[in-house]
Amino acid sequence: MKSLRTILADAWQFGKFSIVGVLNTAIDFGVFMVLHGKMGLWYPVSQVISYSCGMTNSYLLNKFWTFKSRRRVHFTEVAKFVLVNLAALGIALGLLALFRGKYAFGPAESKVLATLGSLSVNFLGNRLWVFREG
Repeated sequence: MKSLRTILADAWQFGKFSIVGVLNTAIDFGVFMVLHGKMGLWYPVSQVISYSCGMTNSYLLNKFWTFKSRRRVHFTEVAKFVLVNLAALGIALGLLALFRGKYAFGPAESKVLATLGSLSVNFLGNRLWVFREG
């Protein structure tokens, strides 16, 4: 049985992960709007660049702040991080298809549910695989 201290530490870690996610979304959106909205760069290119900026921020803040990993940045860890993010993206897309297609939920409800599903996978993948100490 986990102690109250451990439960609170886990909850705070998940809270930090969520804060980082909100910041990543803001970075992604802001960079996209500058590149595509203001500079007129083709939207697929703008999206790849903006998503990459958010993902880079996510890696650095989650590594050093959320999960407090003190290991040096190395290729294997970055590759694991990218794979976890791709898995989370795949789950989000699958859940969107399920909620929008099969159950005909509205776009907002579908997006929220898909985000919650992918958030769980992303958090657990990062905590248990990417930034696991030891």
